[in-house]
Amino acid sequence: MEENLRWYKEKKLDRLSSVLLDKGYLIHRVFTVKDAQEKILSLLDKNKTTALGDSWELMGKDFINKLREYNFFDRFKENSEEIKRNSLTANTAVIEGEYITEKGQILVVGDYNTSSALFGAENLIVLVSENKIVKDINAGFDKIKENERYYKMRAKKLHNLNEGFSIGVIENGKKFEKRISVVMSVENTGL
Repeated sequence: MEENLRWYKEKKLDRLSSVLLDKGYLIHRVFTVKDAQEKILSLLDKNKTTALGDSWELMGKDFINKLREYNFFDRFKENSEEIKRNSLTANTAVIEGEYITEKGQILVVGDYNTSSALFGAENLIVLVSENKIVKDINAGFDKIKENERYYKMRAKKLHNLNEGFSIGVIENGKKFEKRISVVMSVENTGL
């Protein structure tokens, strides 16, 4: 990555990190998506259950195989709907934030198990990247609407029963102290 572009992205993430820390999130900064995957795995406890929401960046074969070394609700086997319903009780849910506002609100789009993870899991790990930063919540909803076809296509590819268009918003991490970890990548994720 060109040095000036990296500097610019890092500065944007510096500003956002400050906001997120004030809002009670745990922050983990990484450079690449591969680094993000490794960081996420380091945050998991093999003795506790883990669920995975809808995410292109976290659906790679290597990452899924590493998750299988943990107590993982493996939704990629038979009975995927039953496994997704059971995964609502996971100790840790790993999801990808579609957009994050400059004020630290995280917008999540996916199947019901993705948005429900915001409420059910004891701990939440959210992957975001610099390219997902939007001005405010309305800009985030506008971007989601612009990319509706993408989310529907992703849902179909993941064999979700619904259109994969459940939307959740995390306002802040203060209500659940040290519950939400945000893994922030300089390298772009998703759209």
